[in-house]
Amino acid sequence: MSERSELARQQAVLAAWQATLPQHANLDTQQACWPHLQAAQLKTDSAGLRAYQLNAQATAQRVLASAYPTIAAQLGDDTLDTLAVLLWRSQPPMSGDLGEWGGHLPALLATHPDLQTWPWLADSARLDWACHTCERAADVGLDADSLQRLGDTDPLRLHLQLRPCVQVVASNWPIGSLWHAHQLPAAQQDQAAAQALTQGQPETVVVWREGWQVQVRALTAAHDSWMRQLQVNGSTSLADLLDQADTSFDFTVWLSEALTQGWLWRVGVSP
Repeated sequence: MSERSELARQQAVLAAWQATLPQHANLDTQQACWPHLQAAQLKTDSAGLRAYQLNAQATAQRVLASAYPTIAAQLGDDTLDTLAVLLWRSQPPMSGDLGEWGGHLPALLATHPDLQTWPWLADSARLDWACHTCERAADVGLDADSLQRLGDTDPLRLHLQLRPCVQVVASNWPIGSLWHAHQLPAAQQDQAAAQALTQGQPETVVVWREGWQVQVRALTAAHDSWMRQLQVNGSTSLADLLDQADTSFDFTVWLSEALTQGWLWRVGVSP
């Protein structure tokens, strides 16, 4: 086979691998796009293309089940497998690292017509994805020397940086309680989840890592807005963040907790 023909064959394989069609790519369409391919080669490749698609489907299902265990527990494996195929077709992987794929599932859950009676699913999925992102984040420790800047530098020049693993997720649903409910033995999960939905309040949760173990905890009302602002506006000066903080917020109390839990990475200084 010529170099040009091999390149065309590889392009056909890639197109089929990412195809949005429910069945494997039509051979007539392939032949029209790449007329220099021989019919015998197309026939041989069709089985390979189908194998690629089946493998892609199985891969999508495994990846999504790993990244979204709470959603898998709530919906069941069969439903999640169906969603995995839909997501793979609409949002195929953009890199060779499949751990980066799957972040669009919360949006799919929020808009899927069959799931509108479960309005908390999208935010629950956002929390699962935050945990997944946390697990994959760079491992950095506290820059203890930078803490001295809090005592000798103008707060207008300071900005606080959370560790890369720290994620903050806000919701109108008790997503932290739901997440913890699904960490229980399987026989206890449904009752605990139902209780969380019945009794729970809106929650903003912080996700971080102790060693390599992901931690999830609901934030107090006093720390809720602060942590959200800190994650979104990490380059904002400490002075400005304090000016915007709720009157009930105590920076000293938060700093002590952030150091104890390992949320804070370092104190940066602007020129």
